[in-house]
Amino acid sequence: MMAAQETLAMLKNILNPEKCLQAQNATITIAETGKQATLKKINIVSVGTDAFALKLDECGFPGQKAFVAQHDMHRACDAVIFCVVGGEPFILCIELKSSEPNRSDIAQQFRSAHCLLDFLDSLLRNYHHLSLTNWPRRYFLFHDQGKNHLAKTPLIEHNENDHPEKALFLPVANEQRIYLRKLIGRAQP
Repeated sequence: MMAAQETLAMLKNILNPEKCLQAQNATITIAETGKQATLKKINIVSVGTDAFALKLDECGFPGQKAFVAQHDMHRACDAVIFCVVGGEPFILCIELKSSEPNRSDIAQQFRSAHCLLDFLDSLLRNYHHLSLTNWPRRYFLFHDQGKNHLAKTPLIEHNENDHPEKALFLPVANEQRIYLRKLIGRAQP
């Protein structure tokens, strides 16, 4: 657990604080800024006080000035949450959609997050002797197109959404509270 907390602290230290969302009352709120969005925000609750999110869609791909602008790598998901739950670290890649989700379009956005996480891991290993290698990654697309919104219970018991192409699509209501332990399939201790 100490290595996870140390890695989390170092991530906070090296990432631009203006592009990060700190947990407030153990909640991280991911908001959509588009004026036409019907799904404006969701609240990921019970993330702990040390958790934070990188507003990836505001950052762009690292080195974007070095790469041709037409490449899909410049598209990004809304946020990447870094947290430690019961001593176990997790990375959650989050996208909010108000329209009918398209799996291939979303995979491109999550692939950019995947690449950024690999880049961050390289920075941590080479400069700070820390790593994100053993941090499970989960990919979630929240949308408001379903009739049955995500219920408070039961737990989502899955591990298949560990790659950009396997993102889990979940219908939610605007401003819904979503429990972190539900997303990662971990019961309360």
